[in-house]
Amino acid sequence: MTNVKLNYFLKNKLNSQNLQPIVLTITCGYDRTQYYTGMWVSKTKWNNRTKKMKGLDQESVTINDSLLTLQSKVRQVVNELIISGQPFNPTTIKDKLKNGFKDNLGTVEGFELFLDRMEKMIPSKYTRSTLVKYTNTKERVKEFIKNRTNRKDIYLYELDTAFMEDFDIWLRKTYNISHNTVYKTYQRFTRYIRYEMSKGNLDRYPFYDYSIKMEVKQGHYLTYEEIKKLEDLVIDLPRLQQVKYLFLFCCYTGLAYADLEKAKETDLVIDDDGMYWIKAFRQKSKARVSVPLISNAIKYMSLLRNGDFVIPKGRLLPVKSNVRLNYELKQIASMAKIESCEKTCWHSARRSTSSLMMQAEIPLQILQKVLSHKSLSTSLQYYSHVDDQQVGKAMRLLDEKLNNNSNS
Repeated sequence: MTNVKLNYFLKNKLNSQNLQPIVLTITCGYDRTQYYTGMWVSKTKWNNRTKKMKGLDQESVTINDSLLTLQSKVRQVVNELIISGQPFNPTTIKDKLKNGFKDNLGTVEGFELFLDRMEKMIPSKYTRSTLVKYTNTKERVKEFIKNRTNRKDIYLYELDTAFMEDFDIWLRKTYNISHNTVYKTYQRFTRYIRYEMSKGNLDRYPFYDYSIKMEVKQGHYLTYEEIKKLEDLVIDLPRLQQVKYLFLFCCYTGLAYADLEKAKETDLVIDDDGMYWIKAFRQKSKARVSVPLISNAIKYMSLLRNGDFVIPKGRLLPVKSNVRLNYELKQIASMAKIESCEKTCWHSARRSTSSLMMQAEIPLQILQKVLSHKSLSTSLQYYSHVDDQQVGKAMRLLDEKLNNNSNS
């Protein structure tokens, strides 16, 4: 919309000095709006044909210069709107004329400000690990912009569907990452984008034609037989023994690494029946953790707290870094001849808990409670593992019931 027409006229509205206001009409196609210039003049001194003041007196010259300056300013606003690529109309021009342009924000520049804000909300709203993930996403975006445009940054208004599609392909080729990792990168990036939209730094969602969904996959877990292999494995190295005890403790409690690592001595309570419980709040969802400890869990907790391992003051258990635990766990799984030892990770323990509970035919609602899921659908979608043995057992039971009904 570049065909913008401007016209000055006197509005039929008199003030106390019998002067009329000069009004600017801004027209684009069939759209029109009026902008009050703030100047009031006598009708006898206004030339309706030339749209300016008559005469060469100081007042007339000053007003005519001001009208010419305003006209130039409007043209400048129109040019900036055209360069920005944003759609506009006479009302948009009028708004920019009154309030000016906001400084165009760079994509990487804005992302860094977003991360600064996020860091200030640790630990009240975010965790340090969440900040690290978003920082990694920012670095990927920064690297891609440099690769794609040979510039250090691009403005937010330059983002579009083609940018996100190219970013998707570049991530997969450059870093050989999985589909779900691309999805997570997109999810974090667009959370920042929507934040900028809420602040008014971006007028529209730029990736409206791009679509990606999380692929739901069966997570890795250990069968009861494989867990028994780990339990029976004799380890001489104390550092690996510690990892083995921690992993088995998680298998029998369903605790995630983050909740295991921050568990305090005060989180361990005993109820009136003498049963041990871990009661706290999940780091990820802030949901209530309320897990009763079965005998196997108590056994490994006792082994971890018998003085052989260093426990940080106030903590319940001696927990290493997640990276270290995962590295050493794969060694242990290999030593125990676990078939899929290369897939075994710390989260396998949490999934193994659900597998054990499903085999024991414990109701899904109890599984949800033990794993501290806010939604039952999460437990059903990601953690309700049913193996062939369970399916076979259920179908044999169905067969027996059908035959009994047929005979009767």
